[in-house]
Amino acid sequence: MNFENNENNEITSESGYINSCGDSGSDNNAFVPVTAESGEYPKVVGKENDPAGNRNSAPDMMKSYKSACLKFGFFLTVTLLMRIVAQGLAPAAVRLINSVTSSVDVKYGLSLLYSALFLQVIPSFIAAAMLKYSLKNLAGGFHPPKNSKKAFANFPAVYGAGMTVNLITMALIQLVTHNGNINDSVNSLILSPPSMTSVVVLFVMLVIVAPIFEEFIFRGAVMNLLKPYGSGIAVFVSAFCFAVFHGNFQQFFYAFALGILLGYISYATDSMFCNTVLHAMFNAVSWIIMLFVTTEAVGKKTADPSAVLSDGEQLVLSFYAIFMIAVIVTALIGFIAIIRKLIKIKKYRLPKVWCEIGNGKKLLILIFTVTVLLSILLMTDVMGEGYISDAISGLISELISSR
Repeated sequence: MNFENNENNEITSESGYINSCGDSGSDNNAFVPVTAESGEYPKVVGKENDPAGNRNSAPDMMKSYKSACLKFGFFLTVTLLMRIVAQGLAPAAVRLINSVTSSVDVKYGLSLLYSALFLQVIPSFIAAAMLKYSLKNLAGGFHPPKNSKKAFANFPAVYGAGMTVNLITMALIQLVTHNGNINDSVNSLILSPPSMTSVVVLFVMLVIVAPIFEEFIFRGAVMNLLKPYGSGIAVFVSAFCFAVFHGNFQQFFYAFALGILLGYISYATDSMFCNTVLHAMFNAVSWIIMLFVTTEAVGKKTADPSAVLSDGEQLVLSFYAIFMIAVIVTALIGFIAIIRKLIKIKKYRLPKVWCEIGNGKKLLILIFTVTVLLSILLMTDVMGEGYISDAISGLISELISSR
């Protein structure tokens, strides 16, 4: 994931794409707007291609950008509404699952499937349709780039940033809620698998299904829609949406940090392969930690540090300690690496495409788009108390009880 400077001090990715407004460039050059559907970057044309030398690209680009914001807000509104409705219907779905099977493993698997359908799979199809991003990218878009090894070498940095933000968030939440039990904090975010069969099912959903579909939505469809108007705005907005879709403040901040880094890697490699694999690796570590935390040995020691453990429980606790030391060391190395990388990046101009307007104004235009404003209202419900989903759940319960 190296960037090199060409003779004009422009940032060039390894794919060879020059991504700079070019302060030293000719005043006669302008960026030609392209539709987000094409997935292509704006190209520079000069007087040889525009004999009149007209600079009509800025108004055209603004019109195109506002159209993209409208599409983005509409997509976000639809998917958030679907999420809220799915959450409201969840109690009814649980009752239905309980009525058709008595197997704990089947119930667990169906619950995870219900969650994956409404949070990842269906939104992917909606993104493909509304944001004009081909479903072929679910397979063909995940080709390994030439610089994949360098991208994978950034895993400690990715994990270090995510873990640092996550630990800070959990510490603040525990201070505010006066809850010192980390076991409760973890279990409030995930479903504890009841058996080894369920452990395998959880692995498939968490480490395979979630990264593929989430990267398709956020680093694929959303970034592809916004990249023609600047890599910075595309990475930032896709990361913010990725964090919101986690649905709670405990996960929001580390998901946002993770989304920024995954977006940067996707942009630098011009592929979704590396960021998808890194996302899967990140989730795999979380999956292992979750397995340890939900064991009886860790539960006993967390509840009572003086508790006497059996030999088997002590062995589990020892493995957990070794694993967590490795995780912390990796996180520290990654944190140092990302600080060094940020210092190095300061030497170069930030990559941007549409130089007629700053990122701040682009963000304001996006936020104040009608459909985006509506989606922000829905975000507050998803991230807050969930009044809408509770109302739907209550209505469904009343309808069922009245029959």
